[in-house]
Amino acid sequence: MTYKLIFKDLFLDTIGEILYFPIWWYSRGFKKTALFCWQKVKDGWRALSLTIFLESFFKPMYGQRGWDAYILSLITHLFQLVWRLLLMIFWFVFWLFVLILWIVLPVLIIWQFLEA
Repeated sequence: MTYKLIFKDLFLDTIGEILYFPIWWYSRGFKKTALFCWQKVKDGWRALSLTIFLESFFKPMYGQRGWDAYILSLITHLFQLVWRLLLMIFWFVFWLFVLILWIVLPVLIIWQFLEA
């Protein structure tokens, strides 16, 4: 009885886990990774305060209402908007790269093993 249990636990379950791994990697694992990456992109958007910044883009800074305050605010906001959007684009591309790496990595590893 003990030998059957050891055989099942050590060999059959291990073989089952090895065979199930690619299925998990491209189904539930990919879904978890995609949701994680999307959450990181949303966190980046929130960290850069882009929603608040876009809502207050045409409002003058410090509540001043003169035409010079509008022009100065517009130039400053435009500079900040371009900078923040560039940071957001890099952040998005980084997490997209992580997601693509998740898809490609097992294939590259198997390819390297077969070449060696």
